[in-house]
Amino acid sequence: MPNSFRLLAQDILALGEAGDIPSALEKLHEGIQTLPQDTHSMFLAGCLYERFRDWPQARSFYLKSLHMNVHAPRIWHRLGIVCLEAGDLDGAERALKVAIQQKPSEAPYYIDLSLVQARRGLFDDALENAVTGDALFPDHVPAINNIAHALQCLGRSEESLPYYDRAIALAPENGVCRFGCAVSLLKTGKFDAGWREYEWRWRCCQTPRTDLTVPQWEGEDLNGKTILVHHEQGYGDTLQFIRFVPLLKARGATVVVQVPIPLVRLLERVEGIDQIVSVFDPALHLDLHCPMVGLPFRLKMTPSTAPDCPYLSVPVEEQIGEGGALRQSLTETTAQPDLIVGLVWNGDPRAHDPVATQVDRRRSVPLEKLAPLMEVDGIRFVSFQLGMPKNQIVETGLPVIDVTDGITDFADTAARLYGVDLLISVDTSIVHLAGGLGLPVWMISRSDACWRWGETATTTPWYPSMRIFRQPRSGDWETPVAQIAGMLRQFVALYRTNLEAEAA
Repeated sequence: MPNSFRLLAQDILALGEAGDIPSALEKLHEGIQTLPQDTHSMFLAGCLYERFRDWPQARSFYLKSLHMNVHAPRIWHRLGIVCLEAGDLDGAERALKVAIQQKPSEAPYYIDLSLVQARRGLFDDALENAVTGDALFPDHVPAINNIAHALQCLGRSEESLPYYDRAIALAPENGVCRFGCAVSLLKTGKFDAGWREYEWRWRCCQTPRTDLTVPQWEGEDLNGKTILVHHEQGYGDTLQFIRFVPLLKARGATVVVQVPIPLVRLLERVEGIDQIVSVFDPALHLDLHCPMVGLPFRLKMTPSTAPDCPYLSVPVEEQIGEGGALRQSLTETTAQPDLIVGLVWNGDPRAHDPVATQVDRRRSVPLEKLAPLMEVDGIRFVSFQLGMPKNQIVETGLPVIDVTDGITDFADTAARLYGVDLLISVDTSIVHLAGGLGLPVWMISRSDACWRWGETATTTPWYPSMRIFRQPRSGDWETPVAQIAGMLRQFVALYRTNLEAEAA
């Protein structure tokens, strides 16, 4: 490799280390104009672009390098990593498999492939490759963690715990391992230890706030204190954990709650909230603060001891005005009313977070996969789906009526839910809304279910009005949909029997 580009690379990296990323990138863009046309120079350029998280450029230069020398497992490996970071899981898997084929003794190749396969939902393959990586490189924390994560996603969380313990013994400050352990503990019902380990989310996948100067509440006396409880994750998390706020009020606290605007109007009606805001005012007098999902740990709560449902509510006039109007519009022309069933088939893809986007792909089901439900006689299906996925109604031509027009926040959605007999939804915020209202909801869960639903149960103490239908394996929507169709037929038969009894 010509020394001039090697020296330039050192200058670029020095600028990057000094935090001057714009200058580093500018110098790199200039340098590649006269880049020597050899595989080593192309590879180095790819490494530099990867260092500065420019995935398209890194991928381009790795491919150019491979074009000159296709038998280069190290380059295939880096190409796989860049594809992973860019969200191209198929490309990442292909590249890493080539790297392994060319150099089957290299443990990191298997370990990274296992990560990619887990993101794709190929958990059996992920486990196999993580085990191979661990055998080639014993006591390597990423390999052990990947084994534990794959077991967890396969519904074998109890088996995953010794692996998490092994990884944590080797790397006690590793936030990814500690948070993964928390999830397995919670999934297996070990809540005391699970909530404690869940605090490691701030070192793994959540960003702590830096705009609060008051200390975080750790469970001490609240009498006479003002505490800010704040939204920290998704809408569903806040809808689930807002139920704990009355317990703070009962301890003598003045409670201020900060949540995004779409939640404000609904949560204003929750007991125990003295003030609710969407934008934090630094002039607000506070003594303490607590992230929303940190409440059960500090209150020593489990699902079975959590406050009962319903803890969310909608004014009767809104139930009638929104839900009643929805029902009337669908039933006024029918002699024998059909059951009205709401549908939601997609979560929020959260495009800003690649990992969350990949989880959303696994939890969301294409509307066309729900077609067997439409074959059940006596049901009128309505859609509460928001965002681009609602276009699937037109694309599939399935008999689903969109009832989201005019919905501006969760209070609007809640009011309209009173117009349906049942909600069927994937694991997204509306299941927490329906559950918190005490309304019937059937949730279709991905195979690697969220920790809050456990691993095998069809019910949950979090929401007594919920029934869970689970994928037996990743990608298999046919099984839970068939189960739901069977249950719907029973539901319709019961409904019609009750109607006939009332008519008699």
